[in-house]
Amino acid sequence: MKSRYLSISILFFVAFLTLPSHAQRIISELETNSDLAMDSRPDSASTKKTKKIVPNDIKAWTVDEQYGNITSTHVDTLHHMFMNTDLPEGVEGHYNTLGNVGSPRMSRIYMERPFIPDFMFTYPFDMFVVPTERFRFYNTKSPFMNVTYNWNGSKNNGSDHVKVTYTNNVGKRFNFGGIFDYIYGRGYYDALSTSYMNASAWASYINDKYNCHFYYQHNFMKTTENGGIEDESYITNPEAMARSYTSNDIPTLLSQTWNRQEHDLIFFNHHYNIGFYREEDIDSTHTQQVFVPVSKVFHTFKLEKMMRNNRAYQETENYHSYTYLPGDSTQDYTKALMVRNLLGLSLCEGFNKWALFGLNAYVGYEYKRFTLPDSTKRGGYYTNIYGNIAKQYYHEHNVLVGGQIIREQGHFVHYNLNSEFVVAGTDIGQFDINGHAEVNIPFLGDTAQVALNASLQNLAPSFYFGKYHGKHAWWDKSTDKEFRQRIEGVIDIPHTQTKITVGMENIKNFSYFQNTGIVLNADTENPVISNNVSSMQCGENIQVFSANLRQNLKLGILHWENDITYQTSTHEDVLPLPTLSLYTNLFLRFKIAQVLKTEVGADMKYFTEYYAPDYSPVIGMFMNQNKLKKTKIGNYPLISVYANFDLKRTRFYVMYHHANQSDGRYFWAPGYPMNPSSIRFGLSWNFFD
Repeated sequence: MKSRYLSISILFFVAFLTLPSHAQRIISELETNSDLAMDSRPDSASTKKTKKIVPNDIKAWTVDEQYGNITSTHVDTLHHMFMNTDLPEGVEGHYNTLGNVGSPRMSRIYMERPFIPDFMFTYPFDMFVVPTERFRFYNTKSPFMNVTYNWNGSKNNGSDHVKVTYTNNVGKRFNFGGIFDYIYGRGYYDALSTSYMNASAWASYINDKYNCHFYYQHNFMKTTENGGIEDESYITNPEAMARSYTSNDIPTLLSQTWNRQEHDLIFFNHHYNIGFYREEDIDSTHTQQVFVPVSKVFHTFKLEKMMRNNRAYQETENYHSYTYLPGDSTQDYTKALMVRNLLGLSLCEGFNKWALFGLNAYVGYEYKRFTLPDSTKRGGYYTNIYGNIAKQYYHEHNVLVGGQIIREQGHFVHYNLNSEFVVAGTDIGQFDINGHAEVNIPFLGDTAQVALNASLQNLAPSFYFGKYHGKHAWWDKSTDKEFRQRIEGVIDIPHTQTKITVGMENIKNFSYFQNTGIVLNADTENPVISNNVSSMQCGENIQVFSANLRQNLKLGILHWENDITYQTSTHEDVLPLPTLSLYTNLFLRFKIAQVLKTEVGADMKYFTEYYAPDYSPVIGMFMNQNKLKKTKIGNYPLISVYANFDLKRTRFYVMYHHANQSDGRYFWAPGYPMNPSSIRFGLSWNFFD
């Protein structure tokens, strides 16, 4: 709790320092509806007005955890597809979700799924939780702030999502900033609300000889769990019900049940460059001194402190199969502390004509500690609704070595090969080898790209696949490492706006969760199948094949974008996937009065029927359906219509989401319907200086 209040205090202190000047500028922009990049102010020496140019150049990049390599990325102010950025199903509808904004979700596209992290409970929240490889750093010529607000529904069932990003430079080299991100989704179905808060702060310094990147992130997340609706007939066959129901009136399986998480993350990467200066020509008469790095020493530190609490103040009869702890309520609790330290050396690419690629190598140490309730009295106690329940600590230690070969310079061929091995400790024998290579080829007056991605991994599954202790789920299992082999080819032709991706992966010892609920009161006329979740591993080989086509077409102001994915799995009972997933977007793009960029259109998300994963509120993860009672979802088009606008530094949209709601087959997961038709609105405003 103290860390959360500290995060909020720091954020408001930064806001206090910057608010007066920004408030004045916001008021001025609202009054004039002007850009203010060219700001007229009285001249100090006369009454004449002069124009002050406020630079609005801003760059953004991400940093990889191991080596601190910088990868340029876009600033999060893009106009196109803005209307879909706040949808729980994802921008292109790739996710199965519980429906509410920010709620747990999992991609139906297998090749998009990341490996489940050690603290697995963050895995379904990738709409809100930002991992290190996606965290943006900035450099700007003038103070920059972006305010984004998304809204839908009413005060009873809608959602509000506010995100404020502020960044500023002190000189050319040093940048700092902060993020405040808040989601409150009431939910269109009972007991399905979300309340999340993120406070982040960062700083970076980039010079010829010394670079560093630091950020701190705090997340507080509270998710209400309803277990799904009691009977899918409320959606699929509403005429058979005794009366008509609004979405909020439909009975749900759980009430007064919550999952709560808190995360604190500190990341720090820095390196010192060793090199020389050389003169380079600017033009025929001028030269400049340019620093050429030859080698560098780098260090990375990452600390994560995570907590999850599953609370149920009212137990639902016949919902759970088993009970492992006493009491009329649930108060499951687990913690994780993870520390990772790396120290490495690099030989830089391009310092002479023979240095055709860069070399990086590091050694590292990681420590992990997990806390769970235990059935024996050792290691301390919890004092909660269960009374004195033992608290057990589990410690893991690993010694790591890793390396990279990388080529980023040049016009035609780029590649990188990364590897990491655990040479001692708990996960000895674990390794992760992955590579990427691309060739740029002149084609039709443009440049086409052919790329190859490959990986070979032998990874220990998340700690919680082996151990989990709670009131309604409990297991202690030995797990084998997952052995994965993947190869993927990509052809990208910008001239025709065509991108084709074909890939295949083989998995052995695939780890997953299964609903293993049992039949209660089997002798009655209406037997009940209860819910239970268990950790499972499949010792057989599973092959996944995937082919994706992205094709955009244009005729004047008419645009048609398509994203089609075909998938197969050799073990559908273990790894179910829809055969076909489709996103299509048909819209008109034009300008009004030569200044208002406008997109008006409709999009559709669709996937074929399959036994989609169920969801377990007990552990907050998706699981395979109970074999005693399985149901297919899919074969339903979700259509929305929208108008998307961009005026100077302001983006906004209006959308009618799920415009085709009618025939009652709309589910994202078993028991979790899609939201009914609703109006959605979004606004994003950029401020400089």
